Amino acid sequence: MLPAHPFGPPLVATLSTDGEQVTLQWVAAEDDWVSLGEHVGAFDVPGADTLTGAELLARSPGVADYLLERLTVGQDGAACAGRVDAVDPLGEGARLVYECAGPVTEVELTVSALTDINESYRTVVSTEGSSAQTLFTADTATQPWDFTAGDGTSSALPLLVAVGALVLVGAVAGLLWWRRTAARAAATGGDAAAHSVEPEPVTGP
Repeated sequence: MLPAHPFGPPLVATLSTDGEQVTLQWVAAEDDWVSLGEHVGAFDVPGADTLTGAELLARSPGVADYLLERLTVGQDGAACAGRVDAVDPLGEGARLVYECAGPVTEVELTVSALTDINESYRTVVSTEGSSAQTLFTADTATQPWDFTAGDGTSSALPLLVAVGALVLVGAVAGLLWWRRTAARAAATGGDAAAHSVEPEPVTGP
């Protein structure tokens, strides 16, 4: 199994609302998707050797169930019914849609994906169109979210500075790590290649 990066750049989630509906876009790094897939058994299914890692993740009921369990929205003490609209590990991540009982202005948001794998994981959450960002961790996995203010309860400015530095350093380190891992896997035929979510190259006729 590829090692996850709980100490690298934070995961990212973006929220938007339309009437009684809340949409959450959740984005993780490729190796974190692999860890999630391993955690829920997405790769241990019949016919796995004929599909790419990304296809297995997108088709896995375990992945969808996990995301709906760890990413939740509540309104006035009641859970908003959620569904997974798309899982695209190599592109825009996972898109979840929640139907609430009434027009949405404030909700109770839980973002705890991957913290059960490693408590050091954290997620930066923002409202679409807003520059404010709020950090969700294993200790602050559930927080009130005010769409009229554009964020949760945390102060945004210190977080923006810290996250900006983490993303810059982590993105460079993560890219180099991923390329080195892919090169070693290609040379050795190891597990990293088998569970990579990179798409297979397209060849001509």
